[in-house]
Amino acid sequence: MLLSLYYFLFFTLIGDYVIFLPKYFTQIGFSPTQIGIIFSIMPIARFITPFLYLKKPITKKNYILSLIISTFASFLLLSNNFYLILIAFFLIGSSFAIVFPYIEAIAIEKLKEKYGLARVYGSIGFMLFGIIFSYISGNLIYLFIILMILTNLIALFLKEDKKISKKVSSINFKKEWKFWIAVILLQISFGGFYNFFTIYNLQHGISKEYIGWLWAIGVIAEIVIFIIGHKFLQKLSSKTWIKIAIFLTSIRWLMVYLFAGNLLLIAISQIIHAFSFAIFHTSALLYLSNRYENKTLAQQFYSGIAYGLAAFLGSLISGYLYGEKLFLYESFIALIGFLVML
Repeated sequence: MLLSLYYFLFFTLIGDYVIFLPKYFTQIGFSPTQIGIIFSIMPIARFITPFLYLKKPITKKNYILSLIISTFASFLLLSNNFYLILIAFFLIGSSFAIVFPYIEAIAIEKLKEKYGLARVYGSIGFMLFGIIFSYISGNLIYLFIILMILTNLIALFLKEDKKISKKVSSINFKKEWKFWIAVILLQISFGGFYNFFTIYNLQHGISKEYIGWLWAIGVIAEIVIFIIGHKFLQKLSSKTWIKIAIFLTSIRWLMVYLFAGNLLLIAISQIIHAFSFAIFHTSALLYLSNRYENKTLAQQFYSGIAYGLAAFLGSLISGYLYGEKLFLYESFIALIGFLVML
């Protein structure tokens, strides 16, 4: 129950971060470049922090300290100061890099095959937040702080007297260099989506009330695939599914560019999130499991590179490229990833 509640609150918090904070930073006067920089900080913190624990485990002390730091760091967002906001997101990202793997390890150990059902509550929280708060005007920065406090309180009850160790090992990136480059390019292409999808659609005439529903469509597609995906994933190789997912993602961004302002077609493009995230993520984990002997380490690097380093680069690049042709550029970046896999 507590684990499900944690996932619900954590991904509701991420919903506020992804869907509404970009608009908030626009309202207080930050440029697209500054917004890109702001949203690149948390991913790079998530990428850097795990390297600090290559030769030592994450302890209960690290865990509790991270909860305290992220809670107080969230209050820095009230300053509206660009540099203090950067510091806040770096501290929050570093804390997430410690707390979330700790929670994940506990969840897998306790829930085993029911782990996926607990994670579904996270998707539900993200979706409901996007829908409900599309109809509510106000400063959602305060809600972000409240959600941070509640999430960390639940996480505090989940702590255990255990250590989560990481093996000191190496991984051969040359062995599957095409895969790693494709992963990086695909996640870079998501920079415009996560940072500017809300702003881009608002500027092209889609009303605020529909923005949350557009995000929800993507999450619903993701949930459905996570539930039923195993029925058809076995029909093709994981590498083939990766290629399909990257190619369809390129088509997805092209649709957002070509049909900007068309609610129906943008909604259809969101359905492709089932492939862009759910199919790609599942297939990537299967691919790594088949290719690397140290499966855990390979997946840790995948998480750090895809959702840390590549997300960081994607945020920066999208900030510099923001404009009418942003999603055309993102489509081209994803297409390069597809061609590399070929």
